[in-house]
Amino acid sequence: MASTVMSAMLITGFVMTGSVIIAILSDRHENALREFAVLGLFCALLCLISYYMELNTPDFHAKIDAVKFGYLGRVFVNPLLLMLVLRYYNSRVSPLIQALLFAVPVIALCLVFTCDQNRLYYESLRLSPEGLLQIEPGPFYYIYMGYNTLLAISYLGFCLYHRAGLRKREKRNNTVLLSACLIPFLTLLIYLAGLTHDYDISNIGLMIGALLIADSIFRYGLLNKEEMLQNMATGLIFLDQENRLVYANKAALQIIPALSSRSIQTGQTDLGQLCEPMYSAIQVGQTSYQRKITEWSSGDGQHGKLLTFDDITEIRSRLNRDAMTGLLNHATFYPMLDDSMSELTRSRKPLTVSIADIDSFKLINDTYGHANGDKILVALADTLQDICGMHGDVFRYGGEEFAVIFRCDIELAEKIMQNALEQFSAIRYDFMDAPVTFSYGSAQYDRAENSVTLFDRADQVMYGRKRAFHEREKAAAEKNAETGA
Repeated sequence: MASTVMSAMLITGFVMTGSVIIAILSDRHENALREFAVLGLFCALLCLISYYMELNTPDFHAKIDAVKFGYLGRVFVNPLLLMLVLRYYNSRVSPLIQALLFAVPVIALCLVFTCDQNRLYYESLRLSPEGLLQIEPGPFYYIYMGYNTLLAISYLGFCLYHRAGLRKREKRNNTVLLSACLIPFLTLLIYLAGLTHDYDISNIGLMIGALLIADSIFRYGLLNKEEMLQNMATGLIFLDQENRLVYANKAALQIIPALSSRSIQTGQTDLGQLCEPMYSAIQVGQTSYQRKITEWSSGDGQHGKLLTFDDITEIRSRLNRDAMTGLLNHATFYPMLDDSMSELTRSRKPLTVSIADIDSFKLINDTYGHANGDKILVALADTLQDICGMHGDVFRYGGEEFAVIFRCDIELAEKIMQNALEQFSAIRYDFMDAPVTFSYGSAQYDRAENSVTLFDRADQVMYGRKRAFHEREKAAAEKNAETGA
Protein backbone atom coordinates (compact mmCIF):
# COMPACT_ATOMS: atom_id res chain seq x y z
CA MET A 1 0.00 0.00 0.00
CA ALA A 2 2.79 2.39 1.00
CA SER A 3 4.62 1.56 -2.24
CA THR A 4 1.52 2.41 -4.29
CA VAL A 5 1.09 5.76 -2.52
CA MET A 6 4.77 6.61 -3.06
CA SER A 7 4.53 5.67 -6.74
CA ALA A 8 1.45 7.87 -7.20
CA MET A 9 3.24 10.80 -5.57
CA LEU A 10 6.29 10.26 -7.77
CA ILE A 11 4.17 10.20 -10.96
CA THR A 12 2.38 13.39 -9.87
CA GLY A 13 5.73 15.04 -9.17
CA PHE A 14 7.09 13.85 -12.51
CA VAL A 15 4.17 15.46 -14.40
CA MET A 16 4.32 18.71 -12.42
CA THR A 17 8.11 19.09 -12.67
CA GLY A 18 8.13 18.28 -16.38
CA SER A 19 5.38 20.84 -17.00
CA VAL A 20 7.33 23.52 -15.18
CA ILE A 21 10.49 22.79 -17.20
CA ILE A 22 8.52 23.20 -20.42
CA ALA A 23 6.94 26.42 -19.13
CA ILE A 24 10.33 27.94 -18.23
CA LEU A 25 11.91 26.94 -21.54
CA SER A 26 9.00 28.43 -23.48
CA ASP A 27 9.18 31.74 -21.57
CA ARG A 28 10.34 34.46 -23.95
CA HIS A 29 12.34 36.40 -21.34
CA GLU A 30 16.06 35.64 -21.45
CA ASN A 31 17.89 35.64 -18.11
CA ALA A 32 21.10 34.43 -16.54
CA LEU A 33 19.32 32.25 -13.92
CA ARG A 34 17.28 30.16 -16.34
CA GLU A 35 20.12 27.67 -16.83
CA PHE A 36 20.29 26.90 -13.09
CA ALA A 37 16.51 26.70 -12.73
CA VAL A 38 16.07 24.30 -15.64
CA LEU A 39 19.09 22.15 -14.71
CA GLY A 40 17.94 21.96 -11.09
CA LEU A 41 14.43 20.92 -12.07
CA PHE A 42 15.82 18.40 -14.55
CA CYS A 43 18.00 16.86 -11.82
CA ALA A 44 14.94 16.59 -9.57
CA LEU A 45 13.10 14.91 -12.43
CA LEU A 46 15.86 12.28 -12.77
CA CYS A 47 15.63 11.55 -9.04
CA LEU A 48 11.86 11.03 -9.25
CA ILE A 49 12.16 8.71 -12.24
CA SER A 50 14.93 6.66 -10.64
CA TYR A 51 13.08 6.19 -7.37
CA TYR A 52 9.91 5.17 -9.22
CA MET A 53 11.99 2.56 -11.11
CA GLU A 54 13.58 1.39 -7.86
CA LEU A 55 10.16 0.91 -6.21
CA ASN A 56 8.51 -0.87 -9.12
CA THR A 57 11.17 -3.27 -10.38
CA PRO A 58 11.58 -6.60 -8.54
CA ASP A 59 15.10 -7.33 -9.77
CA PHE A 60 17.91 -6.44 -7.35
CA HIS A 61 20.39 -5.40 -10.05
CA ALA A 62 17.70 -3.30 -11.79
CA LYS A 63 17.14 -1.46 -8.51
CA ILE A 64 20.88 -0.72 -8.25
CA ASP A 65 20.84 0.58 -11.85
CA ALA A 66 17.91 2.82 -10.93
CA VAL A 67 19.90 4.21 -7.98
CA LYS A 68 22.85 4.94 -10.30
CA PHE A 69 20.53 6.67 -12.75
CA GLY A 70 19.05 8.80 -9.96
CA TYR A 71 22.47 9.95 -8.81
CA LEU A 72 22.95 11.65 -12.19
CA GLY A 73 20.50 14.21 -10.91
CA ARG A 74 20.85 13.91 -7.13
CA VAL A 75 24.52 14.90 -6.83
CA PHE A 76 24.12 18.17 -8.77
CA VAL A 77 20.96 19.54 -7.13
CA ASN A 78 22.62 21.26 -4.15
CA PRO A 79 25.50 22.88 -6.11
CA LEU A 80 22.99 24.17 -8.66
CA LEU A 81 20.73 25.49 -5.92
CA LEU A 82 23.67 27.30 -4.30
CA MET A 83 24.73 28.75 -7.67
CA LEU A 84 21.17 29.93 -8.26
CA VAL A 85 20.95 31.83 -4.98
CA LEU A 86 24.44 33.31 -5.43
CA ARG A 87 23.47 34.59 -8.87
CA TYR A 88 20.11 35.82 -7.57
CA TYR A 89 21.88 38.05 -5.04
CA ASN A 90 24.40 39.19 -7.68
CA SER A 91 27.41 37.52 -6.05
CA ARG A 92 30.21 36.52 -8.39
CA VAL A 93 31.93 33.18 -7.94
CA SER A 94 35.32 32.48 -9.49
CA PRO A 95 35.61 29.56 -11.97
CA LEU A 96 37.92 27.76 -9.52
CA ILE A 97 35.33 27.80 -6.72
CA GLN A 98 32.65 26.68 -9.17
CA ALA A 99 34.86 23.75 -10.21
CA LEU A 100 35.42 22.81 -6.54
CA LEU A 101 31.67 22.95 -5.89
CA PHE A 102 31.10 20.27 -8.50
CA ALA A 103 34.24 18.19 -7.78
CA VAL A 104 32.77 16.24 -4.82
CA PRO A 105 29.51 15.40 -6.69
CA VAL A 106 31.50 14.10 -9.66
CA ILE A 107 33.62 11.87 -7.38
CA ALA A 108 30.46 10.62 -5.62
CA LEU A 109 28.86 9.86 -8.98
CA CYS A 110 31.89 7.86 -10.11
CA LEU A 111 31.90 5.84 -6.87
CA VAL A 112 28.16 5.11 -7.11
CA PHE A 113 28.50 3.87 -10.68
CA THR A 114 31.30 1.53 -9.55
CA CYS A 115 29.68 0.51 -6.25
CA ASP A 116 29.72 -3.16 -7.31
CA GLN A 117 33.53 -2.94 -7.57
CA ASN A 118 34.39 -0.99 -4.39
CA ARG A 119 32.97 -0.23 -0.97
CA LEU A 120 33.92 3.44 -0.74
CA TYR A 121 30.41 4.81 -1.15
CA TYR A 122 28.22 1.83 -0.20
CA GLU A 123 29.59 -0.72 2.26
CA SER A 124 26.81 -3.08 1.22
CA LEU A 125 23.47 -3.15 -0.63
CA ARG A 126 20.74 -5.70 -0.01
CA LEU A 127 16.99 -6.17 -0.30
CA SER A 128 14.67 -5.84 2.66
CA PRO A 129 11.74 -8.26 3.11
CA GLU A 130 9.51 -5.54 1.64
CA GLY A 131 11.62 -5.50 -1.54
CA LEU A 132 13.30 -2.14 -0.84
CA LEU A 133 17.02 -1.48 -1.06
CA GLN A 134 18.81 -1.31 2.26
CA ILE A 135 22.21 0.33 2.33
CA GLU A 136 25.17 0.41 4.69
CA PRO A 137 27.11 3.64 4.04
CA GLY A 138 30.79 3.58 3.16
CA PRO A 139 33.37 6.23 4.14
CA PHE A 140 32.79 8.53 1.15
CA TYR A 141 29.04 8.45 1.74
CA TYR A 142 29.64 10.34 5.00
CA ILE A 143 32.02 12.74 3.22
CA TYR A 144 29.34 13.41 0.64
CA MET A 145 26.68 13.94 3.34
CA GLY A 146 29.04 16.36 5.12
CA TYR A 147 29.61 18.18 1.85
CA ASN A 148 25.84 18.53 1.32
CA THR A 149 25.43 19.75 4.89
CA LEU A 150 28.13 22.38 4.33
CA LEU A 151 26.43 23.51 1.10
CA ALA A 152 23.07 23.70 2.85
CA ILE A 153 24.53 25.78 5.70
CA SER A 154 26.25 28.11 3.21
CA TYR A 155 23.04 28.46 1.23
CA LEU A 156 20.90 29.15 4.29
CA GLY A 157 23.46 31.54 5.74
CA PHE A 158 23.65 33.46 2.47
CA CYS A 159 19.86 33.85 2.31
CA LEU A 160 19.57 34.86 5.98
CA TYR A 161 22.43 37.37 5.62
CA HIS A 162 20.52 39.26 2.92
CA ARG A 163 17.10 38.91 4.54
CA ALA A 164 17.45 41.82 6.97
CA GLY A 165 17.74 44.39 4.17
CA LEU A 166 14.95 43.05 1.96
CA ARG A 167 11.55 44.59 1.35
CA LYS A 168 8.23 42.75 1.72
CA ARG A 169 8.06 41.35 -1.80
CA GLU A 170 11.70 40.28 -1.81
CA LYS A 171 11.29 38.61 1.57
CA ARG A 172 8.67 36.34 0.00
CA ASN A 173 11.21 35.18 -2.55
CA ASN A 174 13.79 34.80 0.18
CA THR A 175 11.38 32.60 2.13
CA VAL A 176 10.85 30.45 -0.95
CA LEU A 177 14.60 30.04 -1.38
CA LEU A 178 15.02 29.09 2.27
CA SER A 179 12.18 26.56 2.07
CA ALA A 180 13.56 25.06 -1.16
CA CYS A 181 16.70 24.10 0.75
CA LEU A 182 15.24 23.19 4.14
CA ILE A 183 12.48 20.84 2.96
CA PRO A 184 14.73 18.39 1.00
CA PHE A 185 17.36 18.53 3.77
CA LEU A 186 14.82 17.78 6.51
CA THR A 187 13.22 14.93 4.55
CA LEU A 188 16.70 13.44 4.03
CA LEU A 189 17.35 13.59 7.79
CA ILE A 190 13.97 11.92 8.49
CA TYR A 191 14.79 9.15 6.01
CA LEU A 192 18.30 8.59 7.44
CA ALA A 193 16.82 8.45 10.94
CA GLY A 194 14.78 5.41 9.85
CA LEU A 195 11.40 7.02 10.49
CA THR A 196 9.95 6.22 7.05
CA HIS A 197 10.28 2.40 7.05
CA ASP A 198 13.08 2.60 4.43
CA TYR A 199 11.02 4.67 1.99
CA ASP A 200 13.28 7.44 0.66
CA ILE A 201 11.06 10.50 1.07
CA SER A 202 14.00 12.83 0.36
CA ASN A 203 13.09 12.57 -3.32
CA ILE A 204 9.65 13.93 -2.49
CA GLY A 205 11.28 16.75 -0.52
CA LEU A 206 13.52 17.47 -3.47
CA MET A 207 10.50 17.68 -5.76
CA ILE A 208 8.68 20.05 -3.36
CA GLY A 209 11.72 22.33 -3.13
CA ALA A 210 12.08 22.48 -6.91
CA LEU A 211 8.40 23.25 -7.39
CA LEU A 212 8.52 25.98 -4.73
CA ILE A 213 11.17 27.80 -6.75
CA ALA A 214 9.15 27.25 -9.92
CA ASP A 215 6.08 28.71 -8.20
CA SER A 216 8.09 31.79 -7.28
CA ILE A 217 9.21 32.16 -10.89
CA PHE A 218 5.65 32.60 -12.04
CA ARG A 219 4.16 34.36 -8.99
CA TYR A 220 6.85 36.91 -8.19
CA GLY A 221 9.17 36.88 -11.19
CA LEU A 222 12.07 35.49 -9.14
CA LEU A 223 14.06 34.47 -12.18
CA ASN A 224 12.56 36.37 -15.12
CA LYS A 225 10.88 39.67 -14.33
CA GLU A 226 13.13 40.54 -11.40
CA GLU A 227 16.34 40.07 -13.33
CA MET A 228 14.93 41.75 -16.40
CA LEU A 229 14.10 44.85 -14.32
CA GLN A 230 17.48 44.84 -12.61
CA ASN A 231 19.39 44.67 -15.90
CA MET A 232 17.45 47.46 -17.63
CA ALA A 233 19.44 50.57 -18.57
CA THR A 234 16.40 52.68 -17.66
CA GLY A 235 16.20 53.65 -13.99
CA LEU A 236 12.98 52.33 -12.40
CA ILE A 237 11.58 53.61 -9.10
CA PHE A 238 8.25 52.27 -7.79
CA LEU A 239 6.61 54.41 -5.09
CA ASP A 240 3.49 53.41 -3.17
CA GLN A 241 0.48 55.66 -2.59
CA GLU A 242 2.33 57.32 0.32
CA ASN A 243 5.44 57.95 -1.80
CA ARG A 244 7.45 55.27 0.03
CA LEU A 245 9.96 53.23 -1.94
CA VAL A 246 8.63 49.88 -3.10
CA TYR A 247 11.34 48.95 -5.58
CA ALA A 248 14.36 50.50 -7.33
CA ASN A 249 16.55 48.72 -9.87
CA LYS A 250 20.35 48.96 -10.24
CA ALA A 251 20.20 51.79 -12.77
CA ALA A 252 18.03 53.89 -10.41
CA LEU A 253 20.49 53.34 -7.53
CA GLN A 254 23.34 54.52 -9.77
CA ILE A 255 21.41 57.63 -10.84
CA ILE A 256 20.25 58.48 -7.29
CA PRO A 257 22.69 56.77 -4.85
CA ALA A 258 20.74 58.06 -1.84
CA LEU A 259 18.07 55.43 -2.60
CA SER A 260 20.36 52.77 -1.14
CA SER A 261 20.20 54.30 2.36
CA ARG A 262 18.55 52.11 4.98
CA SER A 263 15.82 54.62 5.88
CA ILE A 264 14.66 54.75 2.25
CA GLN A 265 15.03 51.00 1.65
CA THR A 266 12.89 50.22 4.69
CA GLY A 267 10.16 52.68 3.63
CA GLN A 268 10.73 55.29 6.35
CA THR A 269 11.32 58.24 3.98
CA ASP A 270 8.79 60.17 1.89
CA LEU A 271 10.14 60.39 -1.69
CA GLY A 272 7.47 62.71 -3.02
CA GLN A 273 10.14 65.26 -3.98
CA LEU A 274 11.26 62.93 -6.79
CA CYS A 275 7.96 63.76 -8.53
CA GLU A 276 8.64 67.51 -8.47
CA PRO A 277 9.76 69.49 -11.57
CA MET A 278 13.36 69.83 -10.31
CA TYR A 279 13.82 66.07 -10.96
CA SER A 280 12.34 66.12 -14.47
CA ALA A 281 15.93 66.08 -15.78
CA ILE A 282 19.00 64.80 -13.92
CA GLN A 283 22.66 65.17 -14.87
CA VAL A 284 25.02 62.48 -13.52
CA GLY A 285 28.56 63.21 -14.66
CA GLN A 286 28.38 63.44 -18.45
CA THR A 287 25.10 61.51 -18.65
CA SER A 288 21.67 63.17 -18.87
CA TYR A 289 18.45 61.48 -17.73
CA GLN A 290 14.85 62.45 -18.36
CA ARG A 291 12.11 61.47 -15.89
CA LYS A 292 8.64 60.21 -16.75
CA ILE A 293 5.85 59.49 -14.23
CA THR A 294 3.13 56.88 -14.76
CA GLU A 295 0.74 55.00 -12.48
CA TRP A 296 1.20 51.35 -11.50
CA SER A 297 -1.01 48.83 -9.72
CA SER A 298 -0.66 45.16 -8.75
CA GLY A 299 -3.06 42.28 -8.45
CA ASP A 300 -3.03 42.44 -4.65
CA GLY A 301 -4.38 46.00 -4.55
CA GLN A 302 -1.11 47.92 -4.27
CA HIS A 303 -0.73 51.03 -6.41
CA GLY A 304 1.40 54.13 -6.73
CA LYS A 305 3.72 55.99 -9.09
CA LEU A 306 6.37 54.56 -11.43
CA LEU A 307 9.27 56.91 -12.12
CA THR A 308 11.43 56.05 -15.13
CA PHE A 309 14.74 57.77 -15.86
CA ASP A 310 15.87 57.38 -19.49
CA ASP A 311 19.37 58.16 -20.76
CA ILE A 312 18.95 61.04 -23.23
CA THR A 313 22.64 61.99 -23.46
CA GLU A 314 22.96 61.12 -27.14
CA ILE A 315 19.63 62.77 -28.03
CA ARG A 316 20.55 65.92 -26.12
CA SER A 317 24.01 65.93 -27.72
CA ARG A 318 22.44 65.84 -31.17
CA LEU A 319 20.00 68.61 -30.28
CA ASN A 320 22.85 70.73 -28.91
CA ARG A 321 24.99 70.40 -32.04
CA ASP A 322 24.81 72.22 -35.34
CA ALA A 323 24.16 69.57 -38.01
CA MET A 324 26.46 71.12 -40.64
CA THR A 325 29.54 72.10 -38.63
CA GLY A 326 29.29 69.82 -35.58
CA LEU A 327 29.78 72.80 -33.26
CA LEU A 328 27.58 73.61 -30.28
CA ASN A 329 24.53 75.53 -31.45
CA HIS A 330 22.68 78.71 -30.49
CA ALA A 331 20.37 76.89 -28.04
CA THR A 332 23.33 75.95 -25.83
CA PHE A 333 25.20 79.26 -25.98
CA TYR A 334 23.44 81.29 -23.30
CA PRO A 335 22.97 78.42 -20.79
CA MET A 336 26.69 77.57 -21.06
CA LEU A 337 27.67 81.25 -20.88
CA ASP A 338 25.53 81.73 -17.74
CA ASP A 339 27.11 78.64 -16.14
CA SER A 340 30.61 79.82 -17.04
CA MET A 341 29.92 83.30 -15.65
CA SER A 342 28.66 81.83 -12.35
CA GLU A 343 31.60 79.47 -12.08
CA LEU A 344 34.23 82.09 -12.87
CA THR A 345 32.61 84.66 -10.57
CA ARG A 346 33.34 82.31 -7.68
CA SER A 347 36.86 81.50 -8.87
CA ARG A 348 37.71 85.11 -9.82
CA LYS A 349 39.18 83.96 -13.14
CA PRO A 350 38.72 85.96 -16.38
CA LEU A 351 36.12 85.15 -19.03
CA THR A 352 35.88 86.63 -22.53
CA VAL A 353 33.30 86.25 -25.28
CA SER A 354 34.42 86.64 -28.91
CA ILE A 355 32.14 86.89 -31.96
CA ALA A 356 33.23 86.10 -35.54
CA ASP A 357 31.24 86.92 -38.70
CA ILE A 358 32.33 86.04 -42.26
CA ASP A 359 32.89 89.16 -44.36
CA SER A 360 30.67 89.67 -47.43
CA PHE A 361 29.13 86.23 -46.98
CA LYS A 362 25.88 87.17 -48.74
CA LEU A 363 27.87 88.22 -51.81
CA ILE A 364 29.76 84.90 -51.71
CA ASN A 365 26.48 82.93 -51.58
CA ASP A 366 24.95 84.99 -54.39
CA THR A 367 28.06 84.70 -56.57
CA TYR A 368 29.27 81.14 -55.97
CA GLY A 369 26.15 79.41 -54.67
CA HIS A 370 25.00 78.19 -51.25
CA ALA A 371 26.79 74.83 -51.57
CA ASN A 372 30.13 76.62 -51.85
CA GLY A 373 29.07 78.98 -49.07
CA ASP A 374 28.54 75.93 -46.85
CA LYS A 375 32.11 74.80 -47.56
CA ILE A 376 33.38 78.14 -46.26
CA LEU A 377 31.20 77.82 -43.12
CA VAL A 378 32.64 74.36 -42.42
CA ALA A 379 36.18 75.63 -43.03
CA LEU A 380 35.72 78.45 -40.50
CA ALA A 381 34.14 76.07 -37.97
CA ASP A 382 37.13 73.70 -38.28
CA THR A 383 39.61 76.58 -37.97
CA LEU A 384 37.96 78.02 -34.86
CA GLN A 385 37.66 74.59 -33.25
CA ASP A 386 41.33 73.76 -33.94
CA ILE A 387 42.72 77.08 -32.69
CA CYS A 388 40.18 78.31 -30.12
CA GLY A 389 38.80 74.98 -28.90
CA MET A 390 41.70 74.36 -26.49
CA HIS A 391 40.98 77.69 -24.76
CA GLY A 392 37.18 77.55 -24.58
CA ASP A 393 33.93 76.46 -26.23
CA VAL A 394 33.13 77.23 -29.88
CA PHE A 395 29.56 77.77 -31.13
CA ARG A 396 27.83 78.36 -34.42
CA TYR A 397 25.62 81.16 -33.18
CA GLY A 398 23.60 81.43 -36.38
CA GLY A 399 24.08 81.85 -40.14
CA GLU A 400 27.66 82.97 -40.77
CA GLU A 401 28.12 84.13 -37.17
CA PHE A 402 30.23 82.14 -34.67
CA ALA A 403 30.94 82.65 -30.97
CA VAL A 404 33.67 81.53 -28.57
CA ILE A 405 33.53 81.49 -24.75
CA PHE A 406 37.17 81.90 -23.67
CA ARG A 407 38.49 81.10 -20.17
CA CYS A 408 41.09 83.85 -20.44
CA ASP A 409 41.41 87.64 -20.53
CA ILE A 410 40.56 89.77 -23.55
CA GLU A 411 44.19 90.33 -24.60
CA LEU A 412 44.83 86.59 -25.04
CA ALA A 413 41.41 86.04 -26.62
CA GLU A 414 42.11 88.71 -29.23
CA LYS A 415 45.50 87.16 -30.05
CA ILE A 416 43.88 83.73 -30.51
CA MET A 417 41.15 85.16 -32.75
CA GLN A 418 43.75 87.00 -34.84
CA ASN A 419 45.68 83.74 -35.23
CA ALA A 420 42.45 82.04 -36.35
CA LEU A 421 41.80 84.85 -38.85
CA GLU A 422 45.27 84.52 -40.37
CA GLN A 423 44.93 80.75 -40.79
CA PHE A 424 41.40 80.99 -42.16
CA SER A 425 42.26 83.70 -44.69
CA ALA A 426 45.15 81.54 -45.94
CA ILE A 427 42.73 78.83 -47.12
CA ARG A 428 42.18 78.74 -50.89
CA TYR A 429 39.05 77.42 -52.60
CA ASP A 430 38.83 75.98 -56.10
CA PHE A 431 35.74 78.05 -56.93
CA MET A 432 37.20 81.50 -56.15
CA ASP A 433 40.56 83.29 -56.26
CA ALA A 434 40.22 85.87 -53.49
CA PRO A 435 40.76 84.92 -49.83
CA VAL A 436 37.81 84.85 -47.41
CA THR A 437 38.08 86.71 -44.11
CA PHE A 438 35.98 87.30 -41.04
CA SER A 439 35.56 90.15 -38.62
CA TYR A 440 35.67 89.53 -34.88
CA GLY A 441 35.04 91.34 -31.66
CA SER A 442 35.65 90.49 -27.99
CA ALA A 443 34.39 91.60 -24.57
CA GLN A 444 35.65 90.54 -21.14
CA TYR A 445 33.15 89.78 -18.38
CA ASP A 446 33.14 92.60 -15.80
CA ARG A 447 31.23 90.53 -13.15
CA ALA A 448 28.40 93.09 -13.03
CA GLU A 449 26.58 92.38 -16.32
CA ASN A 450 24.40 89.57 -17.60
CA SER A 451 25.15 87.22 -20.47
CA VAL A 452 23.06 89.18 -23.01
CA THR A 453 24.88 92.43 -22.26
CA LEU A 454 28.26 90.70 -22.48
CA PHE A 455 27.40 89.21 -25.86
CA ASP A 456 26.08 92.55 -27.16
CA ARG A 457 29.34 94.31 -26.22
CA ALA A 458 31.39 91.76 -28.17
CA ASP A 459 28.91 91.95 -31.04
CA GLN A 460 29.22 95.75 -31.23
CA VAL A 461 33.02 95.51 -31.42
CA MET A 462 32.69 92.91 -34.18
CA TYR A 463 30.27 95.08 -36.21
CA GLY A 464 32.54 98.11 -35.77
CA ARG A 465 35.38 96.15 -37.35
CA LYS A 466 33.06 94.79 -40.04
CA ARG A 467 32.02 98.34 -40.98
CA ALA A 468 35.67 99.34 -41.14
CA PHE A 469 36.35 96.31 -43.38
CA HIS A 470 33.55 97.25 -45.77
CA GLU A 471 34.73 100.89 -45.85
CA ARG A 472 38.23 99.71 -46.77
CA GLU A 473 36.72 97.46 -49.48
CA LYS A 474 34.66 100.37 -50.80
CA ALA A 475 37.65 102.71 -50.81
CA ALA A 476 39.78 100.12 -52.58
CA ALA A 477 37.05 99.55 -55.19
CA GLU A 478 36.76 103.28 -55.83
CA LYS A 479 40.54 103.63 -56.14
CA ASN A 480 40.68 100.74 -58.61
CA ALA A 481 37.87 102.31 -60.60
CA GLU A 482 39.71 105.65 -60.76
CA THR A 483 42.96 103.95 -61.75
CA GLY A 484 41.18 101.98 -64.42
CA ALA A 485 39.55 105.14 -65.70
